Amino acid sequence: MHVLVVGAGVIGVTTAWFLQRMGCDVTLVEQRAEAAMEASYANGSFYSMGLSAPWAAPGAIAMGLRSQFNRQGAFQWLPDGSWAQLRWIAASMKECSPERYDTNRARITRLARYSRDCLQTIETAERITYDAGTGGIFQIYRAPISEAVRMRLGSYLSEMNIPFKFLGREEVFWLEPALAASSPQLAGALHLPQDSVGDCRSFSVAVAKALERNQARMLWNTPVERIDHSTTDKGKRRIESVVAGGQHLQADAYVFAAGSFSAGLLRGLVDLPVYPLKGYSMSAPIHQRVKAPRHSMFDFDSKIGIARLGDTVRITGIVEVAGYNQHLARHRCNQLANQFEHIFPEAIAPDTMQFWTGQRPATPDGVPRIARSSLENLFVNTGHGGCGWSLSCGSAKLMASLVMGHSTDLNAADYALA
Repeated sequence: MHVLVVGAGVIGVTTAWFLQRMGCDVTLVEQRAEAAMEASYANGSFYSMGLSAPWAAPGAIAMGLRSQFNRQGAFQWLPDGSWAQLRWIAASMKECSPERYDTNRARITRLARYSRDCLQTIETAERITYDAGTGGIFQIYRAPISEAVRMRLGSYLSEMNIPFKFLGREEVFWLEPALAASSPQLAGALHLPQDSVGDCRSFSVAVAKALERNQARMLWNTPVERIDHSTTDKGKRRIESVVAGGQHLQADAYVFAAGSFSAGLLRGLVDLPVYPLKGYSMSAPIHQRVKAPRHSMFDFDSKIGIARLGDTVRITGIVEVAGYNQHLARHRCNQLANQFEHIFPEAIAPDTMQFWTGQRPATPDGVPRIARSSLENLFVNTGHGGCGWSLSCGSAKLMASLVMGHSTDLNAADYALA
């Protein structure tokens, strides 16, 4: 079987890898010059089972309203006047009930846990290095969490077979001495020892090179211009070809894994509930090791992630519902820099900071769509939001299994199109 995959971010290259492993001939089409140049470029770097969750959660609406009056808010809606934005926000609000959140979170967690195993499959086969960091991820709390919240969170993680441990203040300071000076009133932390971090872009580029070594056809700088489709004698629609870079590309099956661009590319063919959520990151080499974090962590109060990637730290955060807007806002860059400096003062040098912004392809419920569409040979693998790296390899294997008509390890209906 010949499969054409559109998009060479981490979702696209891993999908192509599993398809190739299952015996397919693969053509990979990418509008940029190399792999992982969009949302996979400088993302949060967490490969997390325990922290992967939807943004649409109980309390999210109230937090969003408060943030509208705070230029430094972790979440902000910037109206772009489009119906697509309003429709996405309205649909997201419906997913904020406790019942919907529990259902959506469980689907994401199961996929994240599956992805951990699938990542190890690729690591073993290709011997990829990508600044992977072990030792787990901490979620630090500046204010005490109630016993009810602790019990509920612990019960959920146990049910999902995710190892965890709640740490007191002194235990956290022993593991992270630099926090003792900057955050003496820290309440404690949740430690997720099997979660990890790694450079998503380095990983994606390495997977793309592995595809090339195994004879995949890689079409770089090749934007999709048109999708030709037809209706069969039995009334079923199907893709006849994808026109990209002036070429008519034909295949037995087509997988669109183009992140936030997937919805626009498939407009009129598939109604994809995917909208871009803008996020920011800052990366810098460690300047003073003794003042730097030893582990990766998520600050629950400020909503920023700190990933230790070898001798580099990456700080990520902020959700802006702002449409297809890649403007690097200076006040947001300063916000990340100041928040990190507050937690780990003098750990990095200001003149070495590199900032980035990207578009996370998000669905209203936070659950990615990994499915066959109403067109019999068209498949989609997109909508992973802020969990794309954590969910990538499991999404890829699930997608490849669906394309090949194999049985799936997860309930595919959980990730189907409406």
